[in-house]
Amino acid sequence: MEKGGDVKNVFRRLGRGIQAIEEGVKKITGEDKAFMNDETLGTITCCPSNLGTGMRGSVHLLIPKLIKKIGLAGIDKIAHEINCQARGSSGEHSAVVDKVDISNWRRLGQSERVLVEDMINCVNKIVGMEDEIPDE
Repeated sequence: MEKGGDVKNVFRRLGRGIQAIEEGVKKITGEDKAFMNDETLGTITCCPSNLGTGMRGSVHLLIPKLIKKIGLAGIDKIAHEINCQARGSSGEHSAVVDKVDISNWRRLGQSERVLVEDMINCVNKIVGMEDEIPDE
């Protein structure tokens, strides 16, 4: 987790981490491939919801005015229109006070770039909505 809004830097760091793990696994096992991959399904993981790229990018947003105005269900509905989901900032089914976790919900058939762009577009829309609500 990294505070701030530099999604590109976080994504680059993720890529370097994955590459280091992949190289280490190949070195230890002597295999050409470190991860199970299927041409249709993508990367095979232990969680079926993460088939495909297996990537879930998320951002925690401090949006108390929007939460008060439309609630988590309303925010989640907007997020789904942009291929994302909203949930409590402590994970699925967690309480929502002033922050929400926004993440991509698609995993199959899309590149990592598209998934990150979904998240960025959703975050921009939701933050814009928060900014439009007048302070009390």
